Amino acid sequence: MVSKRWAVRVVERYLAEQALQPDAPALVVMEVRPHRLGWMIIAQGERYVRTHNIADMVVGHGFFLVDGVDAGLHTVHATADLEHGEWIDEYLEQVRGVERADPLRAEVAELLEREQRLEALRVVRATAPGLGPQGAKKYVEAVAAGIPIPEHIRPRSPRPTVRFELCRALTGPNPEPVV
Repeated sequence: MVSKRWAVRVVERYLAEQALQPDAPALVVMEVRPHRLGWMIIAQGERYVRTHNIADMVVGHGFFLVDGVDAGLHTVHATADLEHGEWIDEYLEQVRGVERADPLRAEVAELLEREQRLEALRVVRATAPGLGPQGAKKYVEAVAAGIPIPEHIRPRSPRPTVRFELCRALTGPNPEPVV
């Protein structure tokens, strides 16, 4: 895991670059929390940190996440549930390549368990019309065999809808120097 000290340096370097932008509020690191994905860093306006006057607070900018694996810097929407939010699955899929659980697979497996293969095909066709009859058949066969969905079918399988972007990459990897 990336050290807390390095995570703070990554965010401070980013904030220093942003401070050069015209009309950008000067933000400073206010709090650092461990998170299962790395380090969650809360930044706030310099003026607020000095005065603690709510009128000086910078609002709406969200949280910073420094990835615990590669120290990549990401921003998390201010309204996101930091511990259980849907952004975590999205992040794991997009950044770390972890495949999301397929809710359709569980439903199809249950139908197959009750020996309702035709109904399973109907459900797949209704949920993922882009698969077509042959794709639906291969999907159901893969579930029945307990194997992963074939690569050529996976992109046409149903995906969870993303209401709006809750997490966005700000930088690529920031490897911690070896000392």
